[in-house]
Amino acid sequence: MAWHYFNVSEATALLPRLRELLDALRRFRDQAALKKTRLEMLWQRLGRGESVLARISDEQRELDRVTARLIAAARDLEGTGCILRDVDRGLVDFACRAHGGRTVFLCWHLGEAAIEFWHGVDEGYAGRKPLAELPLDDV
Repeated sequence: MAWHYFNVSEATALLPRLRELLDALRRFRDQAALKKTRLEMLWQRLGRGESVLARISDEQRELDRVTARLIAAARDLEGTGCILRDVDRGLVDFACRAHGGRTVFLCWHLGEAAIEFWHGVDEGYAGRKPLAELPLDDV
């Protein structure tokens, strides 16, 4: 897999932007879920013979608009080069070259003030270790 590789400084510089993008992703996801639920309820009402076709059309247009914004935010986040692991937690990994060229992930999630952990490619969040334990050639 071709990853964008970050050093700690580069990844840290992205955190303010990532906070914005993750907040937007979560907000648009929640709005889309709400609109989808409303649409389902309107379809049920239509099935019972109620005259709600115009409202269905309006809600569908709104859902499409919110979905487009959600997709744009996801593309913006993807364009940063980091790897989104979990939208709810705001979990993001940054590919990084450790000493000797080994690939590892710098690991951060919303609520953490800074990037303080890393894990191996096959370890995941449960394998996080303090950044101080990672031998880096380029910090």
